Amino acid sequence: MIPCRETKQEEAHVTASTPLQVIEHLADTPCQKHNCTKCCETGTGTALESDLPHIADTLNVPLNEVKDKYFEPVTRFHTTHWKPKMVSKPYGACVFLGKEGCSIHSVRPTGCRLASWNHHGEKLNDWFDLNYFVNKNDAQSVREWAMKLKFSKTIPGGELEALVPDKEKLRKILSHEI
Repeated sequence: MIPCRETKQEEAHVTASTPLQVIEHLADTPCQKHNCTKCCETGTGTALESDLPHIADTLNVPLNEVKDKYFEPVTRFHTTHWKPKMVSKPYGACVFLGKEGCSIHSVRPTGCRLASWNHHGEKLNDWFDLNYFVNKNDAQSVREWAMKLKFSKTIPGGELEALVPDKEKLRKILSHEI
């Protein structure tokens, strides 16, 4: 049993501009209550640069050491953030996962807070990508998002026309003229 899949949650209309606080509520899963670590056993979430100082303070370790020892860069849609290292690859446990659960749960990375296996998961993933990885001012980022959209739907506000409303500019981006 995966507790977050078993928990009833209201249906939600998630858009690219849904406030972070609403997304956090929708992602809220009973992992601590049920001592569930399924997400952490087979991978890691994404840490934003702003997450790292809080983690360093909690671990009482200098920021550069935290980055070197516990994190590695992750690039998606031509944007790079950080992710906790895994004990083994390709699908190992997160380095912060201990016998009692997440050792940094109170300051866990944004991507971990928003990751969910509940029925909002796919929408939340798109929201995270659109708000933290896809850069509408970076042509390559837009092209990579366009490639994703060839194979899957997105939430409202994630359509190419919403990211780049100027039709001529979007045409140039997609034809590699920009």
